[in-house]
Amino acid sequence: MKLTIKVRFNSSYPKFEKVAPSKYILYIPESHTKESEEFIKELLSKKLGIMNKDISLIDVNKEGEWSFHIKE
Repeated sequence: MKLTIKVRFNSSYPKFEKVAPSKYILYIPESHTKESEEFIKELLSKKLGIMNKDISLIDVNKEGEWSFHIKE
């Protein structure tokens, strides 16, 4: 399964907002760093109830949308 997530950095607290099937907006309190991918994967793991190792980053496009593959 593929998920597309528009990431909004530097928010007050982490929050998921579903905008369409398999498409979310994610607000996170961190700024964009090298560790952002791991932090986002951790939040996805908790939200979706799956193991962190079953989530892999596919791509980050110019508009700030992160695409993840979720192992089924």
